[in-house]
Amino acid sequence: MTQRIFVALLTVVVFGAGYATRHLTDVRHPVPPAPAVLTQEMTRGTPPSADKKEDRSLDRAKLVAEIEKARPQIEAFLAQLQEIDAEFDREFSALLNPAQKEKFVNEQKKRAERMAKKIAKREPMSDEDIQREKEISMTVIYWHVTVTPRLEWLTKEYKLDANQQTLVRALLTLRRNKYIALYDASQHPSIRLSRLAPLIERVAAKAN
Repeated sequence: MTQRIFVALLTVVVFGAGYATRHLTDVRHPVPPAPAVLTQEMTRGTPPSADKKEDRSLDRAKLVAEIEKARPQIEAFLAQLQEIDAEFDREFSALLNPAQKEKFVNEQKKRAERMAKKIAKREPMSDEDIQREKEISMTVIYWHVTVTPRLEWLTKEYKLDANQQTLVRALLTLRRNKYIALYDASQHPSIRLSRLAPLIERVAAKAN
């Protein structure tokens, strides 16, 4: 992935994910409706058929073939992603006091159990589930390349003191640089399909 394309993609993903995150979490400030004049202009210039989307079902065979074709790249991408995460987890855990560390270990265990349960499922995924996994694969980039939102969450979750916050910010900044280098070196399908590859059997079978 070239630097220019990656930067453009990253900008769109971060902006979109940030907006979506704020929209979902801040219900006190609803987005105001578009001005009536603008709405009328858009309606006037839009042909009637433009509002009707074709009802197209997902081509699962094509998607499975795309995953299989990119599987070596996807597996390499996931392995590096897990390595970056594991390194951060070790260094973050080392900064915690016993009570914080116990909570962190328990949260890690719960997350691993949720993932194992998800992979162990056998029922086919719906088209909506598949699309959601694609979107999450791109949205998660926001949490990988932003430092302050993650630091704020960790501070609240583990009640980090001022010194811990300073040290964790440095860890998150280092992690961000590693993520960016990984994303920059990875092909788009490796990122977009990374969450679907482990679930390929459920992707291949169509839900009733």
